[in-house]
Amino acid sequence: MSSLRVARFVEQNPAEYAWLVAKSPVFDFASSVLSSLYRFGNLTPNQLAAIQRCVAKESAPRPEPVPAAQVDVAPIHVAFDKAKDSGLQYPKLRLGAFVFSPAPDTGKNAGAIYVKSDGVYLGKVVGGKLFTSRDASPDNVTQMTDVLADPRSAAIAYGKTFGKCSVCNRDLSDPESVSLGIGPVCAKRFGWQ
Repeated sequence: MSSLRVARFVEQNPAEYAWLVAKSPVFDFASSVLSSLYRFGNLTPNQLAAIQRCVAKESAPRPEPVPAAQVDVAPIHVAFDKAKDSGLQYPKLRLGAFVFSPAPDTGKNAGAIYVKSDGVYLGKVVGGKLFTSRDASPDNVTQMTDVLADPRSAAIAYGKTFGKCSVCNRDLSDPESVSLGIGPVCAKRFGWQ
């Protein structure tokens, strides 16, 4: 009776069965579910739904990786070098929708500048290039390229748009800081007097 039920399952769910057979040697979950199928002749609705999600995920088209953008990244490196030379231990720049921060000097990406948006890693600036992660959309890449080309202007635009300093993230309240879009102390630290 069980073998008839297994045959019926295979007939009704060929993609799911093929996935289970292919993945069971290397994936404990698939192996366990395949054993259950052979033992009971069927899967529970939750097991079947989980397998269907796995099949759908594997058959979904993968997005093409976004190539490294060609942009002059020297201005952002110069700005961070000046900030470190001024004594700023953990410099950050909020430019557009992104937060730029240097990688730790002792890490494997020493010298790189990380790019995040809402805590999501979108890439890094290293070796004179912008390398993007798979989470960076083409629109993200365009925006990152724009702010990297002129970080000073992007910092000022951030301050004028959000009313906060792009460096320290404090509210701009001094009339001169508000009109400049950046606090004078932070501007000086990044070499943007």
